[in-house]
Order: sequence, then C-alpha cells, then structure tokens
Amino acid sequence: MATFFELKHKAETMMTQGKTLAEKLGYSTSAQAIQEIIGTFDKKEMMVVAVGEARRGKSSLLNALLNEKESLFPVDVNVCTNVVTVVRYGEKEKVEVYLETPGKEGYRTETIGREQIADYVSEKGNPDNYKNVKLLNISIPNPLLKEGVVFVDTPGVGSLNIAHAEATYGFLPSADLLLFVSDAGSGLTETELDFLKRGYQYCKNIIFPLTKRDANVNYPIIEEDNREKIHKALGIAKEDIQIISVSSLAKLRYLEKGSKAMYVNSNYPELESAIWTTIAKTRAEILILPFLVDVKQELLKIVDSVAAQYQLLNADQSKTEQLIEELNAEIKRMEDLQQKSSEWRNQLNYFYSLLSNNINAEIQNIGVEARELLEQMVAELDKKICQKSEYSKVISAVNDVISCGMLRIKDRLESEIQGEAQKIDNQLGLDLDINQNALEQLNFVPNEDLVVVFPKKKKMDRVLTGGRKITMNSMGGAAVGGILGGIIGLCVGGPIGLVVGAQYGAGAGTLVGGTKGCVDALSKYDELDIGRVNRAIQQHIATSISSMNTAISNTIAELRLQLISSFEEKLKKRVKELQENVKRMQDNIRLSKTEIPQKLNTLKQYNDLLKKQMDQYEEMEAAILKFRDNASVVQESSTDAEASSGCEEDSEPSYEFL
Repeated sequence: MATFFELKHKAETMMTQGKTLAEKLGYSTSAQAIQEIIGTFDKKEMMVVAVGEARRGKSSLLNALLNEKESLFPVDVNVCTNVVTVVRYGEKEKVEVYLETPGKEGYRTETIGREQIADYVSEKGNPDNYKNVKLLNISIPNPLLKEGVVFVDTPGVGSLNIAHAEATYGFLPSADLLLFVSDAGSGLTETELDFLKRGYQYCKNIIFPLTKRDANVNYPIIEEDNREKIHKALGIAKEDIQIISVSSLAKLRYLEKGSKAMYVNSNYPELESAIWTTIAKTRAEILILPFLVDVKQELLKIVDSVAAQYQLLNADQSKTEQLIEELNAEIKRMEDLQQKSSEWRNQLNYFYSLLSNNINAEIQNIGVEARELLEQMVAELDKKICQKSEYSKVISAVNDVISCGMLRIKDRLESEIQGEAQKIDNQLGLDLDINQNALEQLNFVPNEDLVVVFPKKKKMDRVLTGGRKITMNSMGGAAVGGILGGIIGLCVGGPIGLVVGAQYGAGAGTLVGGTKGCVDALSKYDELDIGRVNRAIQQHIATSISSMNTAISNTIAELRLQLISSFEEKLKKRVKELQENVKRMQDNIRLSKTEIPQKLNTLKQYNDLLKKQMDQYEEMEAAILKFRDNASVVQESSTDAEASSGCEEDSEPSYEFL
C-alpha cells in the first residue's frame, strides 16, 4: 500500500498535469482555477485543536503530547490560558506574538523567547488580555509536526469570560481533530456538553482525553458518566466514543527523568496511539482528497466541452448554430445577472434588510432580559448592592446574559446566511463557496470593570446631616421626612446620558460614570445610593447593547458585501467559460470539409488524454479510501502497557507512520 507521502506527491503531480493539459487544450480559465487549487494544496495543514473548560489540563496535555522537555504552554495552579496558541513545524524555533492596536486595523508582530510565553498567553501574565494579544504562533523543529500537523491550544470556555469563548469558537471551523479535554475531578457539565454539540457540527473526529486521573482513584466512574452524557448529546454509539484517562504529570516526569514506568503509568501510550492513528487514517482525506475533487471538477468541464464539440462536428451545422445561440443566450443571462438591478441582488438585499431588523429586535430582547435580571437582583440584594463585591457579581451576571445572547445571534447569522446563499446559488447554478471569515471574526466583549463612584460629602451635606441628627432627637416623623426630601431634592440632577457609537470589535462597551449624588452621613446606604448603582448598571446595559448592535450591524454589512462579491466572481468566471466555448464552436463552423476530419481526430486525442486523467483520479480516490481503512500506528496496547507498568524497560513512544 502507498504511503501518505507517496499519495501526496502523486496527487500534486496529477494536479500539475491537469493544469498543463488544460493549457494545452486551450482552456485557460480552468487552467487558472487548477493553479489556484494547487497553491492552496501546498499550504494545507492538519489542525489538532484542544478545547474544553478552563483548568481542565489542556496546556499540560499538549506539553506532554509534544514531548518537549521544556514546556511550551504555561502551567500553574494560578495560570490559565487566555489566548489561542498555534504550534507548527519550523527548522528553527521562533515564537511570534500577534498584537492588536485598539482603534487600528491589522496586527503587529513581536518575536519573543520561549520563557516569555506565559507573559502573553496566561491570565496571570496578561490578565484580561490587556496586552491585546490576538494569537501566539510558535514554530519548533519537532519531528511530530514536520509533515503538516499543527497543534492548537485554546482558552477555556464557560468559566472565565466571553472573550475566551469567542477565541475558541473561531478555531472550530478549522479543526480536523478535536481533543475535547475534561478531567477526572468531575463529570461533564451542561456548559461543556453545549460546547461539544457546537464543536461536533464542524468536526466529527473527536477524542476525549480525561486528565488528572492520578488525582481520583474513581476516575473509571467519571469515564462512564461522561460516556453516557456524550452518547445522549451527540448520538454516537458508546463503543465509538474514545475517552482515554491520562496523567499528564506522570508523562511530564517521564520526559524530565526518563522513567519509562512513569510513561506507562501515565497511560499516554493509549492516548498517543489514538491521536496518531486518527491522524494517520484521516490526513489523506483531509489534506489530499478535497483538492483532487476540485481539480477533477475542472477537468470534467473540459471533458463535456470536448464531447460537445465532437458530437456537433458529426452533426448538421444547424445544430451547432443552435447551440451557439443557446450559449449566447446563457451568456446574456449571466451578464444580466451581473447588473445592479438583477433579481438575485434585490432578493439578497431584501434578505439582509429583514435579517438586520430581526437581529436588531433580538438584540433589544437581550437588553430587556438583562434589565429584568438587574431588577430582580436589585430587589434581592437591597442595600448590599452598594458594596463593590456585590454589584460586581450583578455586572458579571448581566454580562453573561449579553454574551450568551451574542453567541445565539452568531449561530443564527451563520445558519440563515448560509441558507439564503444556498437558495440563491441553486437558482443561479454557480456552486458557490460561502466565506464566513467576517462572522468568525465578530467579537464583542461587555465591560467587566464598572466602578460606581459615590461622591464625598460636601459642606452642605454636613450641615444637613447635623440637622438630621437634631431632628431625629427632637422632632416627629413627618418633619424628618421633610428634611430627607430636601436632601434628595438637592442631590438628584437630570438623567444620565448614554455613550453611543462604541468601537466595533473586541473591548467595545466601555462606560462613563460619575453621576452627581450623595452619601448617607451615618455611613449607611439609603435609597438614593441603591438608585445610583442601579442607574450605573442600567447605563452599562444600554451602552453594551448599543455597542453590540454596532458590531453586529458592521458584520452583517461586511457579510453582505462578501457574498455579493463571491456571486460576482462566479458569474464572471462562468461568462468567460461560456465565451470560450462559443469561440470554439464558431471556429468549428468555419472549418472546411477537409479540415473537419483532422479536428475530429484531434478532439478524439483530447478525449483519450482526459479519459486517462479521469481514470487516474478514480484510482487515486480509491487509494485514499484504502489508505484510510488500512493506515495504522504501531503502538503498544493499553493492556500490554498495564501488564508492564512496573517495568522501566518497556514502552517507549513510537510513531511508525512518521
């Protein structure tokens, strides 16, 4: 059986031959399309993405899997990953940080040392990502990565903040293998299962490492509990769910000390076998097959064109003229579709207008939901809400409502836009690929750092306070009410204005506080202070909703332009292909009776060359499927590993497919 590298080399040779043949036969549009496919083929990588909740052991897992004696990913009790880190092969080690500049487009890069990584990607070294790190890109001369395997460490979802979830969600569409990491301390939560369902939509290749098994002797119970939950959530047969419990600590100690018993006891032999076997089985389908299929489609267009020419040269000339008329009519239709007033444009514009209105209504509903939660929590907390520790919890709960609403909107946008694009594409017959980059980059984070400022007492406050003390000792309740009413009258001003037009993108939603007010002279909070906190959080909600609306509106507008541009490019390509076919037909009509037999012979030769190419593609597709069924990694079984757990001489890591 051919190796992966033999298949890859043969595939590239075949695609290059296809491009050359298209050029030779005069099909420049197809030749250009094939060249673009080849360019993408050379850059394709296999993405292994580690996901899961915070503090489940993703970073330790990847350190152990990569066999790096000096850790790449920061690991500590108080350290938590908050930035996506990508690790790929490079002849020399290089660590690049991609940094955003607030208010500016694009990124700038800084090169750092391995020892500085924690200062940029961890919550401890870069709290709340105040350094505006977008991505950490690491290249290392690691043989496991040499043939295009890329490992990705992502922030935890569901535990810290929405920015972490957004960064992780952005990588899901690119994942070829998901490592869904949980630990033996507890079973999968509802948040984790919800995220798993989302990940499964993009990637069906999932392995479930269960970390920290050395910390819980009852880890088999957690394994089975997780298996049952995954089975119910995804509908996967229990026997097909790969949950593999490991001790990253034991594997890392093996890398440090060289104790083979530690390696065996870590159970990493079983996990590594599962990961590398999955990679070995699927990488030909992922890294080769899609490109072959795309090139084959371009060659099939040429096959159809050659066959049509051959048939028409053997037929009555009137049939050729009729076909030319039909092709010209199709060209006219395609050119009409490119006009600004074309029906599909109107349909698309109407769809986006309706979508914007519906999404705007949903955003307003999120605001209502947040305000209702605030009202409920204000009533429950009463005067305690004036303490920073308490109103910070309220802000966090409100932000959760807003952030979860944002994720729901992103899901809806993706689903509805893809559905509408497919509907229009079916009408036009263009086989369009939808570009969702703008949607993946949509990022909105509510402000977490709201501080309610209670102003210092002024001279008038002290005078009135003295009056209050005297009154409370010598006057009746009605007089006290009058004095308090006077204080409130002095302290309450006009309504607080809203800050609108917040910056689109990550970090939007900063609030402006500082409303006038007063503090109870007896160091107790009165109703006015509760109102101050309430109004500040109301302002926070209003500004967040406004900023989110701006971010989503900008994204919808960008998606609309991208979709229109994609349709326009497809239409132009289709017109060019039709025009080339018309020219060929016209050239055939001009042939003399003595030239026709020679042209028929040429077309037959073209057909034979194309048929030979098609046969090669069929054989190659069959070879890739056979490779998937037979590829394996020779690795010690878990049973053997357990039997040899006391023997330091056994079980070295072995990846034969490399």
